[in-house]
Amino acid sequence: MSIYKGKSLNEIEIIPINEDAFFTMEDTWQECLSKSSANSLFSSWIWITSWWKTWQERLNLNLLIFGVYNNRNLIGIVPCYTYLKNTARGSRIKYCEFLGDYTASDDSIRSEYLDFIFPKGQYEEIIPLILEHLKRYDIDELILKDMKANSATGEYFSKNYPKCIVGVDHGIKINCHQGFHPYLSSLGKNTRLKLYNRRKLLKSIRLYESENESDISAFFNNLNLMHIERWQQPCFSEHSLKFHSRVANYFLNHGQLKCLTLKDNSGVKAVCYDITINATRFNIQLGFHSHPTSKVSIGTLMLGYAIEKAHNNKTIEYYDLLAGKGKNTFYKKNLNGQLTSFITCKIPFTWQSKLLFELRRGRTLLKHYYFVVGNFISGVNDTKFH
Repeated sequence: MSIYKGKSLNEIEIIPINEDAFFTMEDTWQECLSKSSANSLFSSWIWITSWWKTWQERLNLNLLIFGVYNNRNLIGIVPCYTYLKNTARGSRIKYCEFLGDYTASDDSIRSEYLDFIFPKGQYEEIIPLILEHLKRYDIDELILKDMKANSATGEYFSKNYPKCIVGVDHGIKINCHQGFHPYLSSLGKNTRLKLYNRRKLLKSIRLYESENESDISAFFNNLNLMHIERWQQPCFSEHSLKFHSRVANYFLNHGQLKCLTLKDNSGVKAVCYDITINATRFNIQLGFHSHPTSKVSIGTLMLGYAIEKAHNNKTIEYYDLLAGKGKNTFYKKNLNGQLTSFITCKIPFTWQSKLLFELRRGRTLLKHYYFVVGNFISGVNDTKFH
């Protein structure tokens, strides 16, 4: 336990939370989450505990969760873990990350909007205390992945550790207040055509929703088959499938799951996996089979059905497409949504990690230099000979 004096808080205590307590604290976890700026899905107890149960043993991870107390009242949670990795020179580096993601490989899933769970308005005061506390655990490098750039945490690290921002990605979320048909009218002609108008080319099409665990199992099986066809590998590995099945069944039982399946007389054509929480519907995954007609993009039409469903639900304010690009282009930018930026920070704590950090940063800058110079020389040659 550590005790700190806050600027506006009387007394801050930071106390470790063990695994047994972690698995039984759903109510207190969710209460803290409801008073914080952290994301209600990706920082939820079910998402985080399901992730830990799925990957802890497989990736040899060590839990590092702290409760933040003010006058002995739990007000916040630091949801982290640590692991060891060998460097090319044979030394060992101890990393610390948010629960919900693993940057050392692509074995795990991606969880966006990761964050600390602190009371709104108190992040700037508590974060430095947490950073000082984490240094007591012999951590070499703190990795904070996919934080919302304009969140309190994102802004803190952008302001205080600008050199440590090593990645930026973007997503789109659609405002559902205006109604579906006004939304369609706001789109470009080609986007509206692909998202909605070409439904008329589909024959005997029907839309189904998964209603029980058996439906969800069949849904994920179809999703994997579609990704094998398109990407030559399943959407969800064995472990990812175990994770998503647990999460999907939880939200199904809470009336927050929306798994849509598009069928015609020949079978399943597309699927869309969404979760709704706190007036936002998150698009977790989309899958589809190719259509024989080049004019029809089944995936885009499936997305159109899902967006329409969100607009027609008066309790939903946003349809969030999260981060990531399509196979060929960042198609989400054409959907007339708000841009969401995500940042990843790597903060070295020890001299060894600071040295490795500077070496990595130097290589990155050198690659960028050669890229710019190479393009400049190529441009000069093009000008000279053409």
